[in-house]
Amino acid sequence: MGEAGEMESLPEILAGIMDSAEIVDLSYTLESGMPAWPTQARYGSVVYESYDSGNAALHSMIVMSEHTGTHIDAPKHFIPHACPIDELPVKTVMGRGVRIDALNLPARGLFDENAVKAFEQKNGEINKGDIVMFRFGWDDKYRIQPNSAEYLKDWPGISKGCAEYLAEKGIKAAGCDCLAIDAFGSADEAHYVLLGKGIPIIENIKNLKVLPVFFYVIGLPNKFKGGSGSPIRLIAITGKKA
Repeated sequence: MGEAGEMESLPEILAGIMDSAEIVDLSYTLESGMPAWPTQARYGSVVYESYDSGNAALHSMIVMSEHTGTHIDAPKHFIPHACPIDELPVKTVMGRGVRIDALNLPARGLFDENAVKAFEQKNGEINKGDIVMFRFGWDDKYRIQPNSAEYLKDWPGISKGCAEYLAEKGIKAAGCDCLAIDAFGSADEAHYVLLGKGIPIIENIKNLKVLPVFFYVIGLPNKFKGGSGSPIRLIAITGKKA
């Protein structure tokens, strides 16, 4: 309530929440040498103006893949004529986040729908509109090249059945802390299921280990015209600051 006894406005309510909330950054810094899919363009930065060279300001040209660092795959990434990144609704990555731990899988192992159901029995159901993030513990292996070999191979993923189960649940997006939501060397079945149902995929997420099981997540990709994906600034809101 305000001083005059009136209901607080939405901006005031949101300001109060954000002022007292704990915000967790789930995105990697975009920088040279960051691990990347072997066939995709590497991140690069070229200084075009600098005060050190007598210019009034500093700015650089950035070159990178649409799928650099923490990024989101639009349905168009795998599905011809499907939704590109610039046509995804702005609220696509706004909603309740769900962290599912899948830490004990072997190299290239698959987390299946039965494991998700076991998670639900323990923690509560996944709801329509949730944004589900799988924690494989892979961000512990993240290194800048030339030390990223361990991060770039043998990661686990989710099974086709798991992807189908999540799609049936009506989730808004799915994510993981490794290079792809499909296991290394797989046939990309989860990609085809999720993207085929219009469900974007967020990859290379970090800091899932510090989140509770349920939280609020906000992610905003760039609007590349007709794009197959984009780096995304992803944050989690977890409650009051300590």
